[in-house]
Amino acid sequence: MKIVVDTNVLARAHQRAHGPARRALLYAATGIDTIILSQYLLQELGRILTYPRLLKRSGLAAGDIAKYLEYLARVSTLVDPVPVPRNVLRDPTDEPVLGTALAGSADVICTLDADFFDDKVIAFAATKKMRILTDVEFLQVLRSGH
Repeated sequence: MKIVVDTNVLARAHQRAHGPARRALLYAATGIDTIILSQYLLQELGRILTYPRLLKRSGLAAGDIAKYLEYLARVSTLVDPVPVPRNVLRDPTDEPVLGTALAGSADVICTLDADFFDDKVIAFAATKKMRILTDVEFLQVLRSGH
């Protein structure tokens, strides 16, 4: 299975985390599945992880963030996002996530972004044989053997 993991999940899956996002990431990264990311998503994640409230909560230092980003780049297949059809997403800042999924022919987008669970996005994803799942749902799918 090919999976795009949104930055809102990756921000909860760093090396000091213990929740479902971390477990799902490790399960996918060490199994037969393929994580699909783009440089854009890695750069966005790097920016997000340096938000003061996230730094305080995570306890990550700059070196930890760099190691995490390097790890993700190493365990992922990197693609360049492709353009997304107009009027699929409500929020244009979500286009790189969907564009990465389209470029990588992803089977799943793992996200916590409510905009991805809009009927229009789910219907579009279905035409591409792609599912939109939360980290908890994704972890259940992985554990069930897909």
